[in-house]
Amino acid sequence: MHKAPIHVGGPDKSNQASFSGIRERLLKGGSAQGFSQVVHIVIRLAEVPLLLTFWGTQLYGEWLMVSAIPSYLYICDGGFAMAACREMTIRGGAGDNKSVQSVFQSTWLLLIAISISTFLLTLALVNSTSLGSLLGFTVINHSEVEWVLLLLIVHLLICFQGELLNGGFWVTGSYPRGMCFIAATQLIEFIGFAAIVMMGGKPVLAASGYLLGRLVGTGLMWFGQRRVNPWLRYGIKHASFSAIKRLTTPALSSLAFPLGNALNIQGMRLVVGLSLGPAAVAVFVPMRTLSRMIMQPGVIVNRLIEPELAFAYGAKDNSLLQHIFTKSCQLALWGCAGVCLLVGIGAHWIFPVWTGGMVSIHWPSYLVLLGVVLINSIWYTALMVPYSSNRHGRIAPYYALVYGVSAVGLGYIWAARFGLGGAALALLLVEAALAMVVIRAASHMANVPVLHWLRFILRPPLDLAGKAGSGLFRRTLTSKE
Repeated sequence: MHKAPIHVGGPDKSNQASFSGIRERLLKGGSAQGFSQVVHIVIRLAEVPLLLTFWGTQLYGEWLMVSAIPSYLYICDGGFAMAACREMTIRGGAGDNKSVQSVFQSTWLLLIAISISTFLLTLALVNSTSLGSLLGFTVINHSEVEWVLLLLIVHLLICFQGELLNGGFWVTGSYPRGMCFIAATQLIEFIGFAAIVMMGGKPVLAASGYLLGRLVGTGLMWFGQRRVNPWLRYGIKHASFSAIKRLTTPALSSLAFPLGNALNIQGMRLVVGLSLGPAAVAVFVPMRTLSRMIMQPGVIVNRLIEPELAFAYGAKDNSLLQHIFTKSCQLALWGCAGVCLLVGIGAHWIFPVWTGGMVSIHWPSYLVLLGVVLINSIWYTALMVPYSSNRHGRIAPYYALVYGVSAVGLGYIWAARFGLGGAALALLLVEAALAMVVIRAASHMANVPVLHWLRFILRPPLDLAGKAGSGLFRRTLTSKE
């Protein structure tokens, strides 16, 4: 992309037309993300008391450990699903619909082949390994572990198709609808899961309800995608090896992100469980879940700007890209800081009610976890610049090694030596290290000096005073400061 003058606060007059086209999308996207975050928060908050009440601490801890394992297979799609979404959006921004169709069909065929291979390999592995014994389970037996894993892996493979479908919404600027369908699917699958648990169902039946909900939600998403983008169809007519070859580098680089996330989030569950026991997992996971509620303002901003950044990159509009980058980081930082204050103070009352008094909060660890997510809100928003444009190859190794492997390694050592506080400190260290890498790279790609960017995002967004709801995104990303 060509270099352009730096517009840290807002667009110049010559680029106002670029911004007018995103107003309606951001307005709808803000509403869709509001719905999505309500669903996410309800699920996360309801899950802990639900499982503690009906399953107890030991079974809940074992479920958390076994359900964390399939997350490592998220990398089995080779990173092609999300790389295809971004590539389709970039091509759509350039008006090349023929290439969009080629990327869609080629990736669909590849995902089918990957899914069949992954399922067969997993089936062979679970039949040859006694995971329950290796993990020290006392409630879930070997046969149940096998069934739970297979059901959750099928669920994961269907998620791959859902990710590709979401690209169809992005291409036409209908990503708010895609957000709504994704959130609705998550709600449907949780309702199926929760209903079975409340009726006395154990992990195997609960995982079945989870899978059934995903199937229903993905079917509805397919129908919705056909309505907004009927020309984007499944098939083999436009599939080509060259489309897959073009996606290979960004796709393989993308593997580092789900791998790093799985190690950092799900891996820490296993680390705490192996070093301190399943009962400690039942304490650590609710604390981290509550602390991660702070991330929701940043998550809303990130999901809104990712397709818009891809459009801007495809259209070679660097001024628009710079403005979205700086303003979104400011919003994410101050939004998360405000929620951090509320959640930090409110945890004294929230935690005992939320867990039914069955789990006590470990305050030193919890306060460190608040710092973890506050740092995360800054660099993860900056990451959207290279990620949305499929230029994240240089960051990928750092993400996997620093955010993932280092978190697990330090977490295991420090948890065994210092308890839950050691695990939390390990997470804080890796967040700070990765922040330096990501922010520097994103600033360079957007042609915005780091010091300019830092001065801008540290200023409170006082221009938002008195604005609420969807108007926040419409006015913030389109007005010149």
